Amino acid sequence: VKVAVYRLDGMEVEVIGYARRKQMESTMYAACIVNLKEAKDTVDKCIGDAVLMAREVVSEDNFSLSKQAIIGIAGELVQGVTVVVNLERNAPDTPINQSEIDSIIAKLKKQTFESTKEEISQEIGLKPNQIDEIDTYINSVYVDGVRVLNPLGYVGSEMVYNMYSTFAPKLHINSVKQLAEQLNLSILKLVVEPYALSLALKDIRDKNASSILLDIGGGTTDVALVHNGDLAGTKMFAIGGRVFTKSIQKYLNLDFDQAEQIKLDYSNNKVDSERKREVSTIIGNSTKIWLDGVEIALSDFDDVTTFPAKFLVCGGGALLPDIQEGLISYPWQNYLPFPKHPKVDFIFPNHITKLTDKTRTATLPMDVTPLALARMHLEI
Repeated sequence: VKVAVYRLDGMEVEVIGYARRKQMESTMYAACIVNLKEAKDTVDKCIGDAVLMAREVVSEDNFSLSKQAIIGIAGELVQGVTVVVNLERNAPDTPINQSEIDSIIAKLKKQTFESTKEEISQEIGLKPNQIDEIDTYINSVYVDGVRVLNPLGYVGSEMVYNMYSTFAPKLHINSVKQLAEQLNLSILKLVVEPYALSLALKDIRDKNASSILLDIGGGTTDVALVHNGDLAGTKMFAIGGRVFTKSIQKYLNLDFDQAEQIKLDYSNNKVDSERKREVSTIIGNSTKIWLDGVEIALSDFDDVTTFPAKFLVCGGGALLPDIQEGLISYPWQNYLPFPKHPKVDFIFPNHITKLTDKTRTATLPMDVTPLALARMHLEI
C-alpha cells in the first residue's frame, strides 16, 4: 500500500506526506481485494504513517486534513477502451462550454456503452450486468482539424473527440468503495492507474510523443499505449513481482517473506555472485512468461500499425534487473510491428510534471503511480 498526502499550491501539487506498507500475501489477488479487513487495517496504518510525516513537514499548529481521497484502481479485469466521436456543431460561432461537453459524453454513453459492456463481458467472462463504468475521459479534441488539449472556449464547426472509457467488475469497484467507507473517506476520484500515469509524465501528451508505459506491480502489470500524445488504450495482465517471489519461495523452500527479502536484495545488488546466479536462474522462466504477457497485451491493440520504439517502466517489479534485460533482449520486431528495436527507460518520480515531493522520500520507480494519482487533482 502506498499513500501520498498532498496539498495544492496554485496549479502545482505538493506531496507533504508519503508512506508505504507491506500487505499480507492473502489480502489481494490480481489487484483485487479479497480480504477487506486486512486491506482496511493496512491502508489505515499507511494513512497514519503518511499523515504523521505531513504534520512534521508542514509544522503548522492548525494542520487539518481533508477526508477526500483519490484512489487508484487496476487489475486484469479493469478494461479501457477508446472511442472516436465525429460531429458538426449547430452553432459553430458559439464558444464551447462545459454543458456541451457533458452532453456529448452523455450521448456517447447512451449509444455505445451497452455494446461495449457486451464485448468486455465476453472478453473477461462476466455478464454485462456485472460490469460497471469507472469513468470516461476526453483524451484530446480536434477543432476544425486543430488538436487542442482543452476545447473550452474554442469556436468551430467540425469536432473530433477522442474519448477513453474505463470499466471493471462491480465487485471490484464496490470493494474499493467499501474500503473507503470503512475508513471514513469520501472518494474524490476513482482513477484507472495507467490513465493517471499517461497524464503525469513530462511531455507525454505532446502531439509527437509516443511510448509504451509499463507499470509492474505486485500482482499485475499495466500496459498503456500513448500514440501522438493520446492514450490509445490500456491492457492489464495478472503477472507481477509476486510471481517472481513465489518462484524463489518454491525452489529454495522458503516462506514467502524470506523469498521476498531475497528478491529485494537481489534487485538491489546486495547478494554475492553465487546467490545472484542462483536467483537469476530461478526466475528465468517467470521472466519469459512475463515477457510473453507483454507481447500478448500489445498484440491486443488491434488498430496499431506501428508501435513506438520506447518502453517507459515503473512499479516495484521494475527494479528486477531481469525485467530490463528481458525487455532489451526480447526479439520484439519478430512478433510485432516495431520500426526498430525499442529502448527501455525507467520512470522516476521527478519525471512527473507539476508535482513537488516535499518529503524527499518518494524516489523510486515504485513511487511513481501514487504520485501520479495525487497529480490527478489538477485534472478534476
